Amino acid sequence: MKIRYQSLLTAVILSAGLHAAAQTKPMATIRGKVDKEKVAKVYLFHVAQGEMTEYATTRLDAGRNYAFALPDAKEGFYYVSDNNSRRSLPTRFYLKPGENVTVDIHATSTDITGSSPENKLLGQWEKMYSELAAPSFRFFEGNYDYKTFFPALEAFIPKAEAFKKQINTPNKSFNSLLRMVVDSDVEYAAIYFIYTPRSIHPTREQYPAYYNSIIQKEKFCDTRILQLGDAIDRMERYTMFYNMNSGVKIAAGEHMQHAVSAICNDTLKGLFLTAGLDRYKSLEKLRTDYAPFMKYLLTDSAKAKYLRQESAIASYAKGEKAYNFAYPDINGDTVSLASLKGKVVLVDTWATWCMPCRAEIPHLQKLEEELRGKSIAFVSLSVDEAKDKNKWVEFVKKEKLSGIQLYAKGFSEFAHYYKINSIPRFLVFDKAGNIVTVDAPRPSQPELKALLLQLSGG
Repeated sequence: MKIRYQSLLTAVILSAGLHAAAQTKPMATIRGKVDKEKVAKVYLFHVAQGEMTEYATTRLDAGRNYAFALPDAKEGFYYVSDNNSRRSLPTRFYLKPGENVTVDIHATSTDITGSSPENKLLGQWEKMYSELAAPSFRFFEGNYDYKTFFPALEAFIPKAEAFKKQINTPNKSFNSLLRMVVDSDVEYAAIYFIYTPRSIHPTREQYPAYYNSIIQKEKFCDTRILQLGDAIDRMERYTMFYNMNSGVKIAAGEHMQHAVSAICNDTLKGLFLTAGLDRYKSLEKLRTDYAPFMKYLLTDSAKAKYLRQESAIASYAKGEKAYNFAYPDINGDTVSLASLKGKVVLVDTWATWCMPCRAEIPHLQKLEEELRGKSIAFVSLSVDEAKDKNKWVEFVKKEKLSGIQLYAKGFSEFAHYYKINSIPRFLVFDKAGNIVTVDAPRPSQPELKALLLQLSGG
């Protein structure tokens, strides 16, 4: 076993070009075994500005062991995972220069062992926390519902409070950090649970009392949260909960302002804002929406990230030639954007399984009726997969959907061209087939009707 680990460690050092440096710096190692089928690699992540960044990868040996060697390890949280998805529940551990940590990855759990007091305590917490994390984050692996989760959450909270009282290592800064992490972990799992797909969903009245304590006047004031690799996602989940449960009626177009107001630290505000940049496909909308918040982009990296997004979506600017899509309608006849020339075209990208999409249908039907007789083509483009085509056909007929109903057979060329990875998405093209906006307001928002009237000639 020692020979096998040494071989793995040497390979990692040499591949990173760090063998010489390893002779003069205290070497930190992370090793372990993976008891999961079809796993060939293990990924190591470090944390940068509240997000996980891939640091290294290595293949498992014949005995399904892995190892990493870090001659330049910085004290803090690191993560290992059996795949490179940052949303796949990677295992968190605490590393210091020269330390040796073992992380064994099993089918439904992980074991952390190490010589440091920090990892001994963190290992205990991770094992405890898995009781809450599994139903929250592994929603795709089991039929977890609120009827079982809510009682488990209420039973877990006093256990977490008791655990915090046991945090007493010689590392005082770590003690303080871990207490904050425990509170954040519980809150993160609680919020995550209610905003992920479930067979049944609770009403607000069915939430246990704990949810009433989540919203606080000053939240995310401490930049130490950035030492966690999912800190940005935690802020995003919290602001979603805040917007939906703060009791404030938010006017159209003010959701971002309200969300930003929930974060009290300006640096954290800026990082939260730049994390949402990739949702923008319209250059005009990006510039308009972010104009009031540019003062929060305090770091060079935040400013650079914003400018990269501007550059990335410049091709979707108003007036640019639109992609000439062509898809079959409900009768099998092909309809293209070019065939609609002379009309303003509204495209609704949707699917039968998408509840927010279906919620917009009554508003879309009302809009079609109100604008009947105008030079406007209402196109609904289904991205249902091939296996669900019949569901789409039946839904269109049952709901008596009007307009032009097209079938794109999944997230195909149209979705790829406009970088559509979440739906519904509404796009508007002018009578000449040029882009007006690839991120239009929804039919439930009055701004869309005003835009269509303006383009069609009133």
